[in-house]
Amino acid sequence: MWVIKIGGSWIKNANLKKLVKLLANIKNQNLIIVPGGGIFADAVREASKLNNLSEHKSHFLALKSTEIFGHMIKSFEQKIHVTKSIDNFKVKNLWLPSKILKNEKNFKKNWESTSDSVATWLYSKIFASGLIFVKSISLGTGKSYDIKTLQKNKILDSNLDYYLKKKKNIKIIGPEIIDLLESKEDWDNLIRKLNILKYEK
Repeated sequence: MWVIKIGGSWIKNANLKKLVKLLANIKNQNLIIVPGGGIFADAVREASKLNNLSEHKSHFLALKSTEIFGHMIKSFEQKIHVTKSIDNFKVKNLWLPSKILKNEKNFKKNWESTSDSVATWLYSKIFASGLIFVKSISLGTGKSYDIKTLQKNKILDSNLDYYLKKKKNIKIIGPEIIDLLESKEDWDNLIRKLNILKYEK
């Protein structure tokens, strides 16, 4: 089982539906999709500033914004199972985080904990083979990236390393994932072509 974080910026990507279809049709591999917030989260940020909402309340609304994107993804592919739990995953899943994370004491409820942190928290809590970040920015294939460097460049959020614990099988890929999935390669071969995220405390 792999956790796959689809960045909210994919909301504006013309290949979003294709990405979802390709992921749903992967054979012999259980997946858990964690959606980003994108323009929906941006709306929460704006509303929060205009109405002086607390960071805690704003964070909860931001979590809900990822769920809007999640239901959008679900509308593209009926094979995907939507769940709020972390213990009843099926073959292809989409996780809605607000119910659990609202009261999770060990999850930092601020703007630095984006959906990147949500996906990393989930990865740390379940038995999963790895975590894949799917971004909109082109990152190539078969490369190695340092998590701290990507955090400094605002490609990954600044809190996610807090949730990593000892689990470090993390990959990152950009729009190149479409070509990789369309090649219909064996899953293990596909994983080897993804970029590796390295992290040292």
